[in-house]
Amino acid sequence: RALRDPRDRDVMPHEDDEVTEEEYQAALKALQGTISGKTRTAPKGPNDLSWEAQFERLHEVIARVGMTSAVNDLSVIHVAGTKGKGSTCAFVEHVLRKCGTKTGLYSSPHLVDIRERFRIDGVPVSRTAFTRNFWWLRDKLRETGCEEEFGMPAYFRFLTLLGFRIFSQEGVECAVLEVGLGGRLDATNVVKAPVACGVTSLGMDHVEVLGDTIGKIAYEKAGIFKPSVPAFTSPQPEEAMESLRRRAREVGTSVSTVDGLESYERGAGGGEVALGLAGGHQRLNAALAIRLLREWGNSANPRPAWGEAAEAELSAGVLPERFRDGLRETEWAGRAQVVPDVTAVDDDGSGDKSEMAPNLLWYLDGAHTEESMRQCAEWFVSATKKDEEASGGSGGGSDGGGTPPASKPVRMLMFNCMEERDPETLLTPTARVLSEHDAPVCRPSIFVPSESSSLDLKPVSDPRESTAWQEKTARTWARLSLKYPRAVTPPPATTDAVAAARAAAAVP
Repeated sequence: RALRDPRDRDVMPHEDDEVTEEEYQAALKALQGTISGKTRTAPKGPNDLSWEAQFERLHEVIARVGMTSAVNDLSVIHVAGTKGKGSTCAFVEHVLRKCGTKTGLYSSPHLVDIRERFRIDGVPVSRTAFTRNFWWLRDKLRETGCEEEFGMPAYFRFLTLLGFRIFSQEGVECAVLEVGLGGRLDATNVVKAPVACGVTSLGMDHVEVLGDTIGKIAYEKAGIFKPSVPAFTSPQPEEAMESLRRRAREVGTSVSTVDGLESYERGAGGGEVALGLAGGHQRLNAALAIRLLREWGNSANPRPAWGEAAEAELSAGVLPERFRDGLRETEWAGRAQVVPDVTAVDDDGSGDKSEMAPNLLWYLDGAHTEESMRQCAEWFVSATKKDEEASGGSGGGSDGGGTPPASKPVRMLMFNCMEERDPETLLTPTARVLSEHDAPVCRPSIFVPSESSSLDLKPVSDPRESTAWQEKTARTWARLSLKYPRAVTPPPATTDAVAAARAAAAVP
């Protein structure tokens, strides 16, 4: 081999022993081969396994490659749900770090770089650690006959195994695991004895996989419950709660609805709990995070040094200062996030200088259910109102500084959803909220395809081949957006959409 083989070692490298860019890209290219494009549906042929059988096989794969202890020895907080599970995990992880606990956070999807899915103490795992552990796992799957007998684990399952390997090698004290899809048959559910399980707000999503009622969906989410492991949930509709309770009884545990943040804001509790993530719905996620943290602080083995003192305060209705600090400082990209546009300049020839374009702000959110789209629109209305007030009523950016132009703000919608979702269901609450608050979208809206320009995520198809889905979504919005029924534009690529937004804002 011409290149230094990144698979020669079974240990994490030193900082001065990093892999090359070529080695890292080779790992990403190999990872692409695990993307099957299959959905969790009934077997279509004699050689297709049910999802249940594939999940059970994952246990055998873990044993064969010698990762049983890597999985079972982790101290885990496991979180499922329809909405807010990523934010809840982020709250948990930030507070743990504030308390001095070494953390591993496994989340999905990633926004820019695949290493975002594996965070050690809040930082994406290094390219070196990712690359070496990737090749270790792939080689083990081949050497033990797993690939030949079962085939290489599909994309998310492979990444989940990789996460367990990385967290084990890094020696994390607590692994916070966000479920990918559902719960019962999710790859993260190979964990046999987490310290605590949580379920965030539930809604109708992935109905073709999880079921067509909130009760069926709740039962799948509750599949992460384990015997004698306490489970906690945000408030749910009664049909969902009954499914959660039924599943808890079946496995031999309990499930409790968590108290709201108000219980820590009264009397000696210490005043309002400030959160680093915007949106009123984040209070539900933060409350669940606190309860999961409390359970882990009490029941982890070994018990963390901060556990006893935190329990004393929490039992008295007082939120520990480090909990408050962690919740306030939590950041989670792509969730109710305001990003000032940046145009690169190079005045001094260094290549690393940038200048903000103050007349363009991006309001970003990953909402993908009817309820979360409503919450997203309400957040947008609130955030833009604050920005306009802060800039004298002309629009601008409270999150980035700069002086916006003295003119009425112009709003543009940029939207994408996968074909498995109904755009009318998602866009109806958006249009309604914007109309109710007299916050119309005043430029042709843009509907972008699912794509990626990097090897970090392989596009299912060439987004330039067809814009039929974007055109359908655009027609839906044109019909719903009565406040400003302008033409809509489905560009062939996301980069073109960004350019269009910058042009509309007159950004150089």
